[in-house]
Amino acid sequence: MYFQTNMHSDECWYYYFTVYDYQLNKVDTLEDWGGYTGVSFGKGKYQMRLNVGNECEKCDTVFTVEVDVTVFHKLGYTYDIGAKNCKYYTFELEDRKDTCSEYYYTIYKSDGWIDSLSDKEWKEVDDSTLYFTYSWADTLIQYYSIRSERVLDYTFKDSGRYFIIPMIYNKCTQIDTWAFKKLNVCLEFKTASVKKITKTDLQNVTVVGYYDLLGRHVDYMEPNKIYVVLYSDGRRLKVMRRQ
Repeated sequence: MYFQTNMHSDECWYYYFTVYDYQLNKVDTLEDWGGYTGVSFGKGKYQMRLNVGNECEKCDTVFTVEVDVTVFHKLGYTYDIGAKNCKYYTFELEDRKDTCSEYYYTIYKSDGWIDSLSDKEWKEVDDSTLYFTYSWADTLIQYYSIRSERVLDYTFKDSGRYFIIPMIYNKCTQIDTWAFKKLNVCLEFKTASVKKITKTDLQNVTVVGYYDLLGRHVDYMEPNKIYVVLYSDGRRLKVMRRQ
């Protein structure tokens, strides 16, 4: 957490930041960054203190902020993909069943670094590497919650690699917990069970789109390359155009 003061030091006034750990019964002095300071808390209760003194008046005072860190051991997050549209997702956060909890989502599209990863690298990249290497450009934000919403129905415009940050925010303690969840939108094509298709079935089925093996929508199929055809009934068929 970061803290700020509008105090300043001169020939009379001075200030410094400290934090008190209730668990250890210990006070630590924090570094001052020109009116700012920051501290990493573990689970437990703490007291942030701004100590202010006046050497001319020979007096001092302390301003305090209580910090109670609650750790959620499990985010409680699930999602479902539409049966007939691989771009349609339903995201859901576990209901905390209290009036303090609020629910938010932010969806990011892949950048050049993510697109450069192999399928294996993308699958295995950890949250820390993703956090520090991703570009975080505003133009890559596909969606963000403007108000609390525990369940989100969202349709992606394009196939590809994405990640979503679901978050639960406790407005009473001002503590949040969130996670990275990687998504392969229309990139993972599962083998369907064998079903006999009748002429009547085919009359009601339309082509939704054509995709390359990376899940990117294409308008033209090059010869001797494998593509995936997505039908309106959810079926996916690999095809190759011959010259």
